[in-house]
Amino acid sequence: MHSHAARPPRLRSFTSLLAITGLALLGAVAITTAAPAAPANAAEPLPICPPDGGMPPIDNLPSYTDANVAVYAGGDYLAAGSAAESEGLLLVRGNATFDKIEGGIFNVGAVGVGSGITPAGGDTMLAVGGELDVVAPTRVDVGHNVDGGGAVHVGGTGSPAGGGAGQVETNGAEYLTGLGQPTAMAPYADFQDVIVEASSALAATPSNGTTQVSGIRATFTGGGSGMQVFTIDAAALAPITEVFFEGIPENAPILVNVTGGPLAFAPSYFSLNGERVDAFSSPNFGNAASQIMWNIADATTVTIGGASQVMGSILAPAADATVTASTNGRLHVGGDLTTSGQGNEQHNYPWIGGGPFDCGSASFDAVKVITGSGASAVPDDAVFTLQYTYELDGETVSGELLLPADGTAVDGPSDLPVGTVVSFTEIDLPDVDGIEWGEPQIDEPEITIGDDVVTRITVTNTANAIINSVGGFSASKQVEGDAAGQVPTDTVFTLAYSYELDGATVEGELSLPADGTVVDGPQDLPAGTVVSFEEVELPAIDGVEWGAPELSASTVTIADGTTVEVTVTNTAVPVTPTPTPTPTPTPEPDDSGNDLAETGFSGLVPMTAAALALLVGAALFFVARRRRA
Repeated sequence: MHSHAARPPRLRSFTSLLAITGLALLGAVAITTAAPAAPANAAEPLPICPPDGGMPPIDNLPSYTDANVAVYAGGDYLAAGSAAESEGLLLVRGNATFDKIEGGIFNVGAVGVGSGITPAGGDTMLAVGGELDVVAPTRVDVGHNVDGGGAVHVGGTGSPAGGGAGQVETNGAEYLTGLGQPTAMAPYADFQDVIVEASSALAATPSNGTTQVSGIRATFTGGGSGMQVFTIDAAALAPITEVFFEGIPENAPILVNVTGGPLAFAPSYFSLNGERVDAFSSPNFGNAASQIMWNIADATTVTIGGASQVMGSILAPAADATVTASTNGRLHVGGDLTTSGQGNEQHNYPWIGGGPFDCGSASFDAVKVITGSGASAVPDDAVFTLQYTYELDGETVSGELLLPADGTAVDGPSDLPVGTVVSFTEIDLPDVDGIEWGEPQIDEPEITIGDDVVTRITVTNTANAIINSVGGFSASKQVEGDAAGQVPTDTVFTLAYSYELDGATVEGELSLPADGTVVDGPQDLPAGTVVSFEEVELPAIDGVEWGAPELSASTVTIADGTTVEVTVTNTAVPVTPTPTPTPTPTPEPDDSGNDLAETGFSGLVPMTAAALALLVGAALFFVARRRRA
């Protein structure tokens, strides 16, 4: 569903080629074809890279594939105003924001009308090292009109996927966020260094042509064969609106080194060997665009203004740039890049001067195959990491390809020298629930790059389904004691349980009826799980007092394929009722209205005492007489 675009050739190869050719035509692409342009067709892949001198004109159909960087922002990228499209791979080291003044669609990768030179269907067409923000009502459409769409890689957060306002549409390709900057930009994480070094090398190239400025016209007249090199100061170029190239050999690359800065450049007319080539009707529109390179090595601020078609690649490694015109070529800016014109577009034409600016095609690609009993459980969007390593100019170069589980082919680096030995290792297998991975099998763990050959690497992983050892627990209630008969059978008791699962505490409750019915707890707990129990909130029942609950086990360990049963016993003790005191009767009143109890009692007390004294005295008298007698 996606692919990393190819890694650009290292500058050492670029500068060595300069020295060897002595300013001749810089390296042809590794894989080229003279086949005619063809419309997108799912059954017939597009040809890779157009030949020098055979660049397609402006059209509305994809015609060739190119895996190299078309537009690059070393800082942040902003599509504002009424900017419309960015063709080819758009690579942003910082944050990318799409915020058109009136909303609408901004196309990336493939455009409505352009060169038709795009990344292959499903390959990465938008890579952002930082965050991706699509501001509604703007919509971003990646890979439109390309079979397989265009993948999007984001280092940080990204706006939602989909075709609506504030969303990213990938047309069936992959959309990955949260990758981190190096992975999101891979294999172009060092592209800033690449363009800085390449610009410096180009700026040091001696001129072999002449430059003449007259009013608003600059005329660059070639000299000799091979690459045509010119130099002009930014201040002298600023007022120029008409650009003439004269005496240029057929299909020769053109390099214009612009010194100093800042630069504000708004050309509106381009002529090559007597023919105006900036009109879409020109049969040499594509060829002229692919020949010219503007190397703005010194300027820290660059404005490409106007509303016309600017011909040629623009390289400004130290600059923040604002572009309102449409550009035709590579557009590589080391700082922030803002495209903010009226329907302006970036059309992708590789520079035929070579280095990191030419057309890129894979020297190898790789696919993922999943086998084993658990293959069906592996999601199609699972991503596997294939690491590759090779030696280039005495240094070890490493990179990674992210292989989707659905078997989509992913391109490796482009333009590796013939004879380069590349080694492969799979790392960091993805975590998939219920799956245990076997040892990866790489059909060709080491390959040697051949001439005009794309070698396919097949990486097979065996997904073994994990048969989980699980068990469960259940519980029941038992009521005992002299008052057990007073407990209704539908009385419910609450048994709380807890256990650790995946580092988190899980808690729950079972409702146990007094009739002893067995109640199941979870039955899919991993074997070895320790479950703890506690009875809580005993029910209140008249005439019953509860003793302390007794659990057959306060903790249990789950065993494979079994259910552990816990019995909770409660003793019901009868409660002896407390006697109710008999109340004292209230006396009734007499006829006089006084309470009988009060009048009788108050007179009775002294009378009773007197009578008692008389009785005691009489008794003593009687006893005494008996003794005398």
